[in-house]
Amino acid sequence: MPYPAGAIANEFIKIARENHKRLSPLKLQKLVYFAHGWYLALTGKPLINEPVEAWKFGPVIPSLYHALKKYAYQSVNECMTDDDFWEPSTGGVCHELSVDDGPDQQENELAKRIVRRVWDVYGGFSATQLSNLTHDDGTPWSMTPDKDKRRNAIIDPEIIRGYFKAQADKSLAQANRDRQPVG
Repeated sequence: MPYPAGAIANEFIKIARENHKRLSPLKLQKLVYFAHGWYLALTGKPLINEPVEAWKFGPVIPSLYHALKKYAYQSVNECMTDDDFWEPSTGGVCHELSVDDGPDQQENELAKRIVRRVWDVYGGFSATQLSNLTHDDGTPWSMTPDKDKRRNAIIDPEIIRGYFKAQADKSLAQANRDRQPVG
């Protein structure tokens, strides 16, 4: 089951707090994108419940972008709620978005493990470094037509899945080469 982008963002916010790290809106946006890509590559299913768009300056999850605008260049310091995403909350109560709200506990745990792994790999990168990674030749963003002309060119999820699957295959091949005995 795909999750709201805010629920995935909240997992990163919690991990950043645990590690006493700051998260800018741009870094959080890119981490959610990377988690979505890796989840697609590993499961064949989307992690988030909306398309990723190729905007002029990189891949963007629109609802997350709009929810994070209020931070400008400041650190994101509170978890996302349904109110941040213009979702009506029930009974006037603000609900914090959570992966644990998904109906399948096993899938919820897998989503959290992938988010944790993405943090372990990419969490030390700056927002600019993460953004630069999304702009390399051959990335889903670079392969999306019309990205320079309009803000809502949807990046084909199959291109995202294929790109991250190729990255996983390269990593696995490198790990296998590293294990080969010398001589």
